[in-house]
Amino acid sequence: MNTSMQTLSLELPQPPVIGKVSHHSIELSWINEDRKRQDGPPECWTSFSVEQMDTKTDTYRTIYIGYGTHHIAEGLKPSTSYSFRLRVTKPSGLGCLSPAVSVFTTREPFSGRNLHQAVSSEDVKGLTIVLQSG
Repeated sequence: MNTSMQTLSLELPQPPVIGKVSHHSIELSWINEDRKRQDGPPECWTSFSVEQMDTKTDTYRTIYIGYGTHHIAEGLKPSTSYSFRLRVTKPSGLGCLSPAVSVFTTREPFSGRNLHQAVSSEDVKGLTIVLQSG
């Protein structure tokens, strides 16, 4: 059987599951569907790569490679959409990609600077928003 036929016969992995999201990070996790203990040398283990979409070039770049089932993408911009996909590579070298999953980071929390700006500019509505945000 040729490699392209073998790749097509693999089931598509589920996309990464989105965990905690903040204004600067997104937690991603996934399941090792082999459910095998990772015994023996690492070259006998299934590996995982998380790829993040670069919206400027419309291409993906790898942000994690390893054997774990969890990664936190950090250093992200607030209120921004990010897309991720999972690449699963079997010990045989055959791999497949999950569908992409998209998520927005939260907006940056208010700070003392926001409070100062609202008071200085006598912005009652802005001051109310900052104070109610906690």
